[in-house]
Amino acid sequence: MSMLSRIRNAPVMSWLALCHWVYCGIILIKYPHLGFTVYFTLVVLSQTERLLRALQGPDEVPLIPHPWLPFLGHVLGMFWYGASYFARVNEKTNAPIFALQTLNTRTIVVTSPHLAAPIQRASKNTSFYGMILEVTRRLVDFDAKSMDIIKWNIDNEHGHDEGLMNEAQHMIASMLSPGPTLNQLATIQLDKFSEILNNLVPGSKSIELSLMDFVKQTFTTANASTIYGPQNPFAMYPELVQAFWDYERGMIAVMADICPWITAGKPWKARKAINDALQEFIEKGYYRNASPLIQKRVAINLKHGLTPKMAGRAELILLFGIIGNAVPSTFWFLANVFARPDLLALIREESSKAVHCSLNATTGKKEKVISVEVLKTRCPLLVSTYRESLRLIANLASVRLVTNTHTISAPSFSPILLRKGDMIQIASGVIHVSEPVWGHDAKTFNASRFISETTTSEQFSTETGSHVSAEQTATKLPKNVPSAAYRAFGGGSVICPGRHFAQTEIIGFVAMCVHMLDIVDTKSGGTMPLPERDNRRIPLSVMKPKVEPQVKIRRRPGEDDVVWRLEL
Repeated sequence: MSMLSRIRNAPVMSWLALCHWVYCGIILIKYPHLGFTVYFTLVVLSQTERLLRALQGPDEVPLIPHPWLPFLGHVLGMFWYGASYFARVNEKTNAPIFALQTLNTRTIVVTSPHLAAPIQRASKNTSFYGMILEVTRRLVDFDAKSMDIIKWNIDNEHGHDEGLMNEAQHMIASMLSPGPTLNQLATIQLDKFSEILNNLVPGSKSIELSLMDFVKQTFTTANASTIYGPQNPFAMYPELVQAFWDYERGMIAVMADICPWITAGKPWKARKAINDALQEFIEKGYYRNASPLIQKRVAINLKHGLTPKMAGRAELILLFGIIGNAVPSTFWFLANVFARPDLLALIREESSKAVHCSLNATTGKKEKVISVEVLKTRCPLLVSTYRESLRLIANLASVRLVTNTHTISAPSFSPILLRKGDMIQIASGVIHVSEPVWGHDAKTFNASRFISETTTSEQFSTETGSHVSAEQTATKLPKNVPSAAYRAFGGGSVICPGRHFAQTEIIGFVAMCVHMLDIVDTKSGGTMPLPERDNRRIPLSVMKPKVEPQVKIRRRPGEDDVVWRLEL
């Protein structure tokens, strides 16, 4: 490559470094004495991180100096490269754990699942909520009094059962664990999907829209109705469906909290509209017709002193949890299936065993019912494809704040010192594509990765209590992959409590689409293209596509007059 080509292709960071040294050279020539002082100062500053690394003890996390801009360089890198920055640094270091100097704190990046395991366990030396609550405040606009209520006893200094956060978390975990309450929610959700899809594409009609919009419209409507009841904000004000996704798209700008009404006008106005509707949802008592989960959640928030206004805002976080991750996860699952005709055919064949046909005696119409229980226990390729889809898009790091200096240890590793004030990020995106963990094809999609030869179904046995003999079943993880390596739902003491509900709704929805619908490219009428992931976007949920594929959705041949339903 010629020198001119190298200059043209140099990354932005290199251009800034070049300008920095050219400027120093001009100062040095024009003002020799002043120039020498400036030059000396800049040289010392540029070597500060290397000096800090040299002074480290043998048990400390190795510091990776930024090559030309100490203290700020890694921060800019995270904003510039987004979700891919940790992977870029890891390619050069190939270290299981390393530290980045980010302003006046250290960010500890964990890229080994063997070290992630001891870090993510519940510990008095680390705090999850100490990291996440400031983000929460900015995202939903809690006031100071509410934050004091929420923060009280978040690290269990007054016992494990005291405080709003402890009570709310225990309640949510119990209600979303496998059992009658979860089954009731899942049944309502599956019925809602059935209603929406049968009405959305009736008979021989077709619709054209982006695949992401198809999933957004369906899941926002269904989830809000199931969880928040018939008087949920999206049912009362349908325009808020679009407002929610306007807000989601601009959450980072809102979170920056720099005059957001100016710097992030559209998402800020969208958030205000949603918050106003959620306040009304609480004040008018609409929550009393919602699911038991919401009835108890609102009661807990009000009991601990949140005002109706702030209790409404608290629901924005849960809305994001039940919709914000489910939508892109379902999008990628659908995209991976419908962009691969061979895989689509195999999944249709495999999951046909879950379809039961009958004739409705009242309407005279043919009905086809899909059993999600059968999908879970007897359709390993479908379940494996779901897990593999999540593996390649779940890039959000698990965070912890070190509250006390302590040492961790793991097999085959020397003791590692973590200092009070360190911010830990378990780099899910790096771990999910690690060849030492997942094998030589770690960076590529392999639909059957989570299938193994076994005699019982391990995947959902804790949810269903059933054991199914089969030649192949979907297991939790491939052989020799450590449990902390699969981080689609986080891990350790703060694993996502809604993961069981999410698995049921997403697998059921995709199976219904597979049997009921054809989804093709709008322009060509053929197989839709597989979208490329947007690695540059800073994720607050799973990764998004660079471009959302435009698709035509219609009934499959012979399914025009069939009524499809999902059942648990």
